Amino acid sequence: MKYSLKINKKIIPFELTDKDNNLEVIIDEKKYSVELVRIDSNLYSLICDGSTYTIAIQKQGKEISLFFKGDLFTYEIPSQRDKGGSENTSGIDKISAPMPGRVVKLLKSVGDIVTEGDGVVVVEAMKMESELKTTIDGKITEISVKEGDTLDLGAHILTVESQDKK
Repeated sequence: MKYSLKINKKIIPFELTDKDNNLEVIIDEKKYSVELVRIDSNLYSLICDGSTYTIAIQKQGKEISLFFKGDLFTYEIPSQRDKGGSENTSGIDKISAPMPGRVVKLLKSVGDIVTEGDGVVVVEAMKMESELKTTIDGKITEISVKEGDTLDLGAHILTVESQDKK
């Protein structure tokens, strides 16, 4: 199966397949044979290509913490929006309503320059407010709504275009 982890702002895709009670992990076209045995609730024995390691793994919400060789590494399980942004090679981010709701506040205007991760609009759905963020660096070229507008699922809200888009 294909998975991905988010490290800082970078999405790392990888593939896991079950091979004779072991796992085969494929990252950047490199294959690793892995055996993972649970020792305790968060403690595991990891055998990777013949080398044995003891690791601790803890998952809390979307965050995974991994203690390995004296260092603590923190990863995030990326959302679908994060994954879509990493695959955005068109240089255009069309932000749409993730569910029916209402536009609470426009945080940017047409012509504003934004960077990846900047909040651009606040929407309310099911009595909860969410800040929608851009997945690319660029300039806001279109806003299709105004504050107070009702949104249907998938309704276009605004468009961000990369400055170096060809």
